[in-house]
Amino acid sequence: MVAAAVAAAAFASSVILLVALVVLRVARDMRDRRLAARVARWRSALHAAMESPTGSTPPVPAPRDLPVFLRLSNHLQETIRGEASENLSAAMRAMGILPAIHAIVARRGLHDRLVAITALGHLRDATAWGLLAALSRDADAVLSFASARALLRIDAPRALEFLAEAVRREDWSLARLGTALQEAGPDVVTPPMERLLADPAPEGLERLLKLARFAHRERVAKVVRGWLGSSRRPLVILAALNFVEDAADLASVRGAARHADWRVRMAAARALGRIGTQRELALLLGLLDDASWWVRYHAAQSIGALPGVSPRELEAFRARAPSALAAGMLEQVMAERARA
Repeated sequence: MVAAAVAAAAFASSVILLVALVVLRVARDMRDRRLAARVARWRSALHAAMESPTGSTPPVPAPRDLPVFLRLSNHLQETIRGEASENLSAAMRAMGILPAIHAIVARRGLHDRLVAITALGHLRDATAWGLLAALSRDADAVLSFASARALLRIDAPRALEFLAEAVRREDWSLARLGTALQEAGPDVVTPPMERLLADPAPEGLERLLKLARFAHRERVAKVVRGWLGSSRRPLVILAALNFVEDAADLASVRGAARHADWRVRMAAARALGRIGTQRELALLLGLLDDASWWVRYHAAQSIGALPGVSPRELEAFRARAPSALAAGMLEQVMAERARA
């Protein structure tokens, strides 16, 4: 009897659990379908707002749905530019949801906060400046960078005053920071970049020089190239070499081609291909015996790029190469050019 009672109880528990799972699954499916229907309405309304911000205002989502709505609007904002973006931002501001977005930034979990911070940037919400400025100094790299990027979207010239601090934050991806500066545009990036390059702090100088390419090149190149002859730091010299486009810098480039750091020699070999003449041929031929594969490769590429060097001459250099390393690299570059 006891065993039968236990078995019956176990069976009943299993049935109850199965029914509960089915009910939960049905409830979740119904919730998902209702949310999908709301998302479809929001998407339609947001697309209409891109055409005219004075048309029908998108329906205001319930507080629990606001992060989903903001993810949708953020995605749309990141695929459009110009008037459509301005129209969409204006229509969303007219919804009166800015205080609710601020509340998410202040109180929700990290994922929802990041969505809301991104939305404030797209909405160009100047009232969020203090909140975002504080978060841009947060120790969390993801949260702080998202806030800094939102500030750039709200008021790029004002936000770029923190550029000196930004280049010192090595926990911020240089690639993502570059993307943000590219979005801001060279007209905005150039003035603060010129000021920083004129009197740079030692910390983050290498990163600053790499980001200088997002400014107007002709306005920062002279300052950047100045570091070629005055710095002893390999990564600074390397960054400066990437700005070299003038034969007036040939003396410094020749010196860099003999630098102890292979990365500097590689950058010098590339620069010689851009600005060198037949006079640099002997130096480049010498680099074909370098211990670094990358130096040898870029030296071979630059030899082929020198004015007046024909495929026949490349073959002659290969035949007279003083070592198997030099001959092999010239042969590889010749094969690449033949396939191109």
